[in-house]
Amino acid sequence: MTKSSWRKLLVAPAVLSLALGGALLTATSASAAPGNLVVTSPTSGQTTATRDVEFSGTAVAGSKIVIHQDNQAGAVLETVASVPASGAWSVDHVYAADAAVAQTAFVDGVVGGSGFSDAKSVSFALPAPAAQLTVTSPTAGQYVTSRTVTVTGTGIPTANITLVPSAGTPTTGILVGADGSWTGQVTFPADVDRAQSITVNQIQGGAGRGSQTVNVNLPATQTLVVTTPKDGDTAATRTVTFSGTGTAGSRVSLDGDFPLVQATVGDDGAWSVDVTFAEDAATAQSVRLTQVTGGVGTGDVTVRFSLPAATTPPTTPIALDTPVITSPENGAEVVGSQVTFEGTGTPGSNILLLAVPTDQVTPTARAAAQPADPTDPIVVGTDGTWAVTLAAAPGDYTAAATSFLLGADGQPVLDTNGDPVVSAPSEPVEFTVTATPAAGTTPVGSGTTPVATGTGTVTPTGELAFTGADITPAAVIAGLLMLAGAALTVVMARRRSRIA
Repeated sequence: MTKSSWRKLLVAPAVLSLALGGALLTATSASAAPGNLVVTSPTSGQTTATRDVEFSGTAVAGSKIVIHQDNQAGAVLETVASVPASGAWSVDHVYAADAAVAQTAFVDGVVGGSGFSDAKSVSFALPAPAAQLTVTSPTAGQYVTSRTVTVTGTGIPTANITLVPSAGTPTTGILVGADGSWTGQVTFPADVDRAQSITVNQIQGGAGRGSQTVNVNLPATQTLVVTTPKDGDTAATRTVTFSGTGTAGSRVSLDGDFPLVQATVGDDGAWSVDVTFAEDAATAQSVRLTQVTGGVGTGDVTVRFSLPAATTPPTTPIALDTPVITSPENGAEVVGSQVTFEGTGTPGSNILLLAVPTDQVTPTARAAAQPADPTDPIVVGTDGTWAVTLAAAPGDYTAAATSFLLGADGQPVLDTNGDPVVSAPSEPVEFTVTATPAAGTTPVGSGTTPVATGTGTVTPTGELAFTGADITPAAVIAGLLMLAGAALTVVMARRRSRIA
């Protein structure tokens, strides 16, 4: 009986395992096939022109090409399902905008069911990502209105923007928003020159992603101060004193509801100027004051204040001269069927003439009859004379005249009480109209050429002859007639009482 050692039994499986393992390793290595793989693009150390990279080369016809990120275990970027019969293969891959510049690709494949024995690894560089940085304001060379400048633009969302002024302190921590926009401010010292620049830097992931510089022109340092009036003041009068301080020798200009006014800053830095506002100027005023020093603006201040209410000048009463009837004379005898009335009055005024049968003129008489149609006005000429000719029937008459004003619209001019402006009535004139000449009587009416000719009729029947008022409405005409008629009766009554 053969004895067997348990130690030998334990060793045998171990040896068998080692032998099988070695055989398996030899078999795996032996199963890899040459793919004749060559990678022609990209080349090792190359920086590609764009982030759209073409991978190309040659391999065994019919084999499959696989391109990995970094190494064989990395993510598959692209594949070529089957190499053409020519053996040349190519495929494009677009790297993301935020992909690292340094890249490594591992290229292998499958041929005849086995992996390539000649896989390749190639390292190359991508171009830097697009800056995606713009500065929309200020524009290049812009003249800004303040030494604190607001800067705006667009960039990569979540990136950081830094503003670096050519003088002063940089501004950091500006984040680009999700919509790609950003805004920040930078302040220049008051004592630096006007020509300055701002550099805008964009940083993402610790790397610079764009930089732009824009030149600007700053305003001169502001030195204009307005002491009077102050905002919200109410001036005591409509002559307002503007005063303040500025740069000696500078010109201060005032722009408001008045012709341009300027003042010069004295050697002591003070300036002052009075401005008188028109009576019809608005109560609320806004005046802009600007200072120019050596051709450069050095101040711009707007002051808002109130003026006192405008004073209404007293109204001068409108007065008309009392008209005078110069022809016919008192007691005259007029022969014929027409009477020419002549007289004097205020130039430009209208004459209202009334001729009434004498026996109708009593203290109780009323101007109740309808006047003749007043087709032609009697206007006093520039020499102060007027005339009108009326048809008349034989009889004794008393005549009087008054004057009034018409506006450009043909309506009577009213006084402050709203009443028509009318003169006092003239002294009455009594005359007789006869059909045949009387011995030793000289006809009346052959004198001066009338300034204006009216039409109407003088009758001994109690009717009023009227001419010289081409006005409307009828109520105004009636009012004037009543006024003149009433005045005429009062004058005649007083005259008769004196004679008696």
